[in-house]
Amino acid sequence: MKQRNRLVWIGLATLLAAVLTLTPAAESAPQDTAYVTIADENGELALVREAVVLEDADGDGAVTVNDALLLAHEQAYPGGAAAGYLSSEGPYGLKLDKLWGVENGGSYGYYVNHASAMSLTAPVSDGDEVAAFIYTDLDGYSDTYCYFDRATVELNAPGELTLTLKAAGWAADYNPVELPVADAVIVVNGEKTDFRTDENGSVTLNLAAGSYIISAVSDAQVLVPPVCQVSVAGDAGSGDEETGDANPSDTEQPADTEPGSGDGQADSETDPTELYAILVLAGVALLAAVVDGIVHRKKDR
Repeated sequence: MKQRNRLVWIGLATLLAAVLTLTPAAESAPQDTAYVTIADENGELALVREAVVLEDADGDGAVTVNDALLLAHEQAYPGGAAAGYLSSEGPYGLKLDKLWGVENGGSYGYYVNHASAMSLTAPVSDGDEVAAFIYTDLDGYSDTYCYFDRATVELNAPGELTLTLKAAGWAADYNPVELPVADAVIVVNGEKTDFRTDENGSVTLNLAAGSYIISAVSDAQVLVPPVCQVSVAGDAGSGDEETGDANPSDTEQPADTEPGSGDGQADSETDPTELYAILVLAGVALLAAVVDGIVHRKKDR
């Protein structure tokens, strides 16, 4: 009987170990993320779509533009937010006092998803694009906030990419409007190119494999630098001669991928549901063995 009991306990221990090993670890809840872009006092990009995990960093009970900017400085500015960012309560609410290390008396702008934010307390949600800039024209405040029609693009192969550059403006009735930015010079990875936007603000580039930050400048107006992050798959050494006249509609969208497709690994793995079913059956068998052991022990007595 002692041998039977020993086997029962060994079986139970084995079952417990199997459950602990095969039970998948609880996945952490997805975290809300915003993307912060900042232009400095020289009108140059200081921060490009810095991903920040949103939280109530200032403790006011809400997640706002102030939180996104504070968190971005904490992550990316030398010395953190304490050195590069400052906001404070003013007579009209929360105001911006320092951005990217510059204090200029409050001459800053900030936008959420390319719409002018009414204040630093404007809400920010998962996936939002937050852009802030320091005015370079401190006399006429002519800096024009502009943006491409897409913040990110992934190309499956080298080829053409068409972007449209727009400026945030105001109609006669003070409603916000989108205005095309014509004759703007396209900047790729910090270097000016020969490409210019047409009268509709559109431009078509032919890109080889690699990663690009697309922006723009203008001789006619002061532009807050727009941003489009582009990733082009393919051989790093491929050039324009290999791309031909690629159709943007065929290349601008990433390939559709299903979980487990391509390598066959997912299909070869055992379904977790089957594993649990096996464990349940094993548990029932062991429970029966325990009961049987108890019954026989009473009979032996």
